Amino acid sequence: EVYDDLVTRGLYEEAHFDIDEVQKVLSMLEEDFSFAQRLKNTPKPSWRVIFNAYYDVLREGCDQLMRCKNQKTSNHQGVFAFIVLRFGELELDWELLERIRTLRNENKYRGADVTQQMWKSIELSFQLYCSTVLEEIEKRIEEK
Repeated sequence: EVYDDLVTRGLYEEAHFDIDEVQKVLSMLEEDFSFAQRLKNTPKPSWRVIFNAYYDVLREGCDQLMRCKNQKTSNHQGVFAFIVLRFGELELDWELLERIRTLRNENKYRGADVTQQMWKSIELSFQLYCSTVLEEIEKRIEEK
């Protein structure tokens, strides 16, 4: 429904797939992801900072996957809807992506903090999703 609504509203646009650009972004995302993972081991980690770092890796990675299909959108919900529908083989759960996106929006726009308990409830899936998306980008680059 989200995808269809955004298509109707013209929020998906055609995008050029530039392999060099995607490789550069992938390299930065891998570095950011590695850094975010290390943050979890610091004394008194900020779960909000870690959550937002993971979110940025996941969302930007999904943006790059969209480029592999020559599409883009600035709407985060639209990015995730596209990935769930067009990259079904990744088996990303729409409900979890919505939960993550909603938590991010509550933090960014309503000042809701991300607690350790919130983080722990999604950590393993979030980690798997980030890894899966980054690996898929790598695979798509190799195919080009």
